[in-house]
Amino acid sequence: MTTAKKFNKIVILDTVIFYPEHRELLNSLAHEVVEYPSSLPESLERQYVDQPELFKNTKCYTELGANNTPLQLLMNRCEGADVIISCWTNIPDEILKANKALKLVVFWTHEKEHRINVPLAQELGIEVKNVPDYGTHAVKEAVFAGFWKILEKNYQPDVVSPQNEAHKVVGFLFDAYRKIDQNEKNTRKGKFSHHFHKLGQASFDFTAKNLDELIPEKLIEKKNVGLLGIDNSSLMSMLLALDVRVETMEKVDFNDAEFYKFLVENEYVFVNAKNFEASDIKQMQMIKKEKLVDINTLKNIEYSFSDKTFGIVGMGRIATEVAKIAKKLGFTVIYNSRTRKVELEEKLDILYVDLETLLKQSDVVSVHVSAHKAENLLDADKIALMKTGAIFINTADGNALDQIALTKRMEKGEIVAYLDVYPGLPRKDILGLPMIDKDDWKLKDSLGKSVLGYRVGWKTQESIKVKTYKTLGYLISYLLTEK
Repeated sequence: MTTAKKFNKIVILDTVIFYPEHRELLNSLAHEVVEYPSSLPESLERQYVDQPELFKNTKCYTELGANNTPLQLLMNRCEGADVIISCWTNIPDEILKANKALKLVVFWTHEKEHRINVPLAQELGIEVKNVPDYGTHAVKEAVFAGFWKILEKNYQPDVVSPQNEAHKVVGFLFDAYRKIDQNEKNTRKGKFSHHFHKLGQASFDFTAKNLDELIPEKLIEKKNVGLLGIDNSSLMSMLLALDVRVETMEKVDFNDAEFYKFLVENEYVFVNAKNFEASDIKQMQMIKKEKLVDINTLKNIEYSFSDKTFGIVGMGRIATEVAKIAKKLGFTVIYNSRTRKVELEEKLDILYVDLETLLKQSDVVSVHVSAHKAENLLDADKIALMKTGAIFINTADGNALDQIALTKRMEKGEIVAYLDVYPGLPRKDILGLPMIDKDDWKLKDSLGKSVLGYRVGWKTQESIKVKTYKTLGYLISYLLTEK
């Protein structure tokens, strides 16, 4: 530590993921650290069936946790704390007023306004911090992970082309690293990984399991990928647009140390097995196992970017990164935002348009508004403006649109969507889908051409690492600047 100062007591109100290096730093910052693993009621599972109205009338279902935690119990937990760390547990005014020692509240999440009375905290001299955009650009990848999964479901040609080859390699990498395929399967079965973490039913015990077992999801950016005997400019362009590190090699040579280096240092190696001897493929498989990928085994995908328009609703930090990728892929990019970004338009070669024009012209619409600040921005009339055949992506806020109106267009086959957030939990009734009875709330195979995931955006090894370090960074900054 660079300072001898310490907090007296840090209270962590719900499950925050601390890697071993995080925990060592955390313990060095306070004389006492107290953690509570969960703030949501264990009966929540039963409430899915018995009290579905709870999930219709609550903007963020995690509010149910605070509503079900007795105030006195929460006050007892926070008593004497000079720092509170929370994710989804709301901090009532009573705690701010009663706890005279409280100096700092940090939310291990991208938002805070609906969880604490910020003006009251400021009046009482309590700093309130949160981690914007999950601390990294992980959400920008989630946008394209979902997009490629939509292509896989809906754009499968019979013929193979260079672009087809490129699409299917990128789609494979998103599945391998971001695990969106598994996430969607779990979501459709009613198994919400993010939700179970919040219930404390997901245990992050790094003494019992390693990081890959506990958090298998990773970013694809900066990963090393090898292309063996594959000369495909479209593939190279796509991978570079996504910031994947690519190494190419033309032929197999088991007598060359550089060839072994190529096999070992690239996490995945893609090969067209038809161009090599079966014995060579078998030998490489002995080394790489499932990470030697024959592109002939992957699903065909055909979709052109050059004649398509990518529309972005909202233009903050994540949206800017999405625009950069979309431009590099070859899309025409248009956007709408509360404030126009003229310098950004010139820098990225993107065009500002009104919202109605964006919805009418876009082949892909991606929503990037701030949570809880654009409720029903895309109402039924605006949803109706989107062209038939458009792809709709929402990784921002489920309350920003009329979900029922969108679902109707999805049911008709007019629009396919990748949804990562909803106005509640991903249930049939929340999406406006018919139910046989109150037990029939799981999505299962509904809207099968669309991709229905849940909270893919935040969860990667890298973003969690940064997110928790940034949380701890607020504590360090306070200690270093406290007079």
